Amino acid sequence: MSSFFNLTLDTLPPQNVTLSINGGAAYTNLLDVTLAIGTTDTPTTGYQMKIWGNVTAAATEAAAAWETFAPSKSVTLTTGDGMKTINVRLRDSVWNESAIASAQITLDTAAPVVTVTGPDVSVVSNVEGKNEAVISFTVDEIFTEYTVRVVPDSNALHTAGTQIPTTNGSVNMSGNNPSGFPANTAIECLVNGADLATAAGADGTHIIKVFAKDRSGTWSDV
Repeated sequence: MSSFFNLTLDTLPPQNVTLSINGGAAYTNLLDVTLAIGTTDTPTTGYQMKIWGNVTAAATEAAAAWETFAPSKSVTLTTGDGMKTINVRLRDSVWNESAIASAQITLDTAAPVVTVTGPDVSVVSNVEGKNEAVISFTVDEIFTEYTVRVVPDSNALHTAGTQIPTTNGSVNMSGNNPSGFPANTAIECLVNGADLATAAGADGTHIIKVFAKDRSGTWSDV
């Protein structure tokens, strides 16, 4: 028989708790997002977590329920575009609670609006001096990508039709800037007749549409 026993005292909460949303993305156009939750504690047997904020499950910490800790968790953001904040707190197997970790992401479900000015002429040919048309366009929000395409109809999506090439001198038929093109700032585009012929395939009146993609990944498909 033994006259003693061992009892471990643990008063240290989970350490260095981290939270990121969609891999640290700044924007999303979807309500469903994925959280990455971390701690430098190891192992994490018996750990629990609670999540709250701009999510449908719980708006406040008091309303959030403890659940088994997982390093990845799918949650649904509350509706309404704008900045969303999500919070997480961990506790260990003896209920020492960590500090709160928070992360933000901006929900942007509205399609960008493209406004085209021009063209300066209504007919072009392949003859020098008559082979260029100029337009400009603006977008009502910061955008990261654009394309100028010959499309089958005015309601076409950005995946329809053919992008006008720049082989024969067309200018600004596409662009990509991860940092973002400024909102409401005109970009001038020059369409060369020979490049239009390549994209369109035949003479005639063609619909040319400018598409832009915003920071959340939404195209101006309207």
